[in-house]
Amino acid sequence: MANYQDLADMSPVLKNVYLPVRKDAFQAMTPLLAAARRGSADSVRYAGNDLFFDIIVGKRGGMIASRVGNLPESQNAPERQGRLGISRVYFTVEVDGLNARATEDSKGSFISASKKLVADVMKQWKIEQERILHGDGRAVRAVIIAKTSDTVWTADSPYGISGAGPGNLHLEPGDTCALLDASASFAVLGKGKVLTITRSGDTATITFDTDMDGGGTGAAGDLLVTATPTATSATDTSFGAEPYGIDAITDVAANFATFEGINHARWVAQKLTSASVDETIVMKLLNTIRAKGGVEWRDDPKAMLLVTSTGIWQSYGESLLGLRRFAAPEMTVNGGFTATKVAGAALLDDPWCPRGRLYAIHTPDTLFVDLLDFGLTSLQDAPRWQRSATRDAYQAVFASYWNYGATVRNTHGVISGITDTVDYSPAT
Repeated sequence: MANYQDLADMSPVLKNVYLPVRKDAFQAMTPLLAAARRGSADSVRYAGNDLFFDIIVGKRGGMIASRVGNLPESQNAPERQGRLGISRVYFTVEVDGLNARATEDSKGSFISASKKLVADVMKQWKIEQERILHGDGRAVRAVIIAKTSDTVWTADSPYGISGAGPGNLHLEPGDTCALLDASASFAVLGKGKVLTITRSGDTATITFDTDMDGGGTGAAGDLLVTATPTATSATDTSFGAEPYGIDAITDVAANFATFEGINHARWVAQKLTSASVDETIVMKLLNTIRAKGGVEWRDDPKAMLLVTSTGIWQSYGESLLGLRRFAAPEMTVNGGFTATKVAGAALLDDPWCPRGRLYAIHTPDTLFVDLLDFGLTSLQDAPRWQRSATRDAYQAVFASYWNYGATVRNTHGVISGITDTVDYSPAT
């Protein structure tokens, strides 16, 4: 056995050992993502051109009865053609050349720096994909409330939805953002990197490293979106470049009368408003979907996914206590999540869901178009990690090419305007 003196003599050559054990307290529940990827009846692989599909937006008429066998005239069902393209989403990560080389030595570390970074990116990607699925494709991270200075702004309304949660729900220090002028067709006023974020209630005060208001017209109502650095492009941003989400499908704000190339009175999601939520109002939404959408979702209750915020989910639980019911029936849905059975459908709470809303998503009528699942990009046999041209470091680009849509829009619905004051947001 080595004695104390032996260990002391060896200390100059001992190395710090990075154990492959990490405790991450960040919220990563993604029930909507699991439903989107596994519950969709139509998961389509992108092959170079947009996806086209036909939608019958009305009933087929023309059936008659005749005592003598006369036939009716032919009538066509009203039909429209839908179109869904693909979006490109990226992460770039970098590892210092010295760290990369040192951690490749099996005697120096149990896990390499590059593997650690890949694990971090994969986890964050699930959260980002969940954010996209709750959005409308415009990539709005927050809406400006007021300007303090050219570099300091206050914001709220994540997803661009009023009252949806704190303004920093999906913003982190280090993010490069663009300020878009809402009064001038969302032109770029300026770009900058987030230095600090402080939060008071739903208001986030965001400090940037540079002037965000080059035109001097920045004001309340302008939008914050993520963007490429100014050195790469002065105008390129994420605005309108992300995949669609359920906010576009249900379209509470009436921004997407034309969705997937279709604009028709029968091609709209079912929308209700209510200040409170209980089983009765949920039943009203589900019955409206069943009647007007023409889908018998009760044949497969797990297919009708109710998604809401944790605060509304708690309010629903309190309504059960008033009925002396301390528990509700449960069911397991895609991804292994346990859902509460409400009016026959499956209710899940999602911490990333905009506050004040309860969505009803008929998962067989959703569409997940996929070309490249999230991973390191490479072409043929080119190395995935490549040395930086400007410093001693290695870089890798992670990409995903996908989109999300609806093969039938009117079999989905939303209840909005629900009072939801309890803050269970993952943002700090």
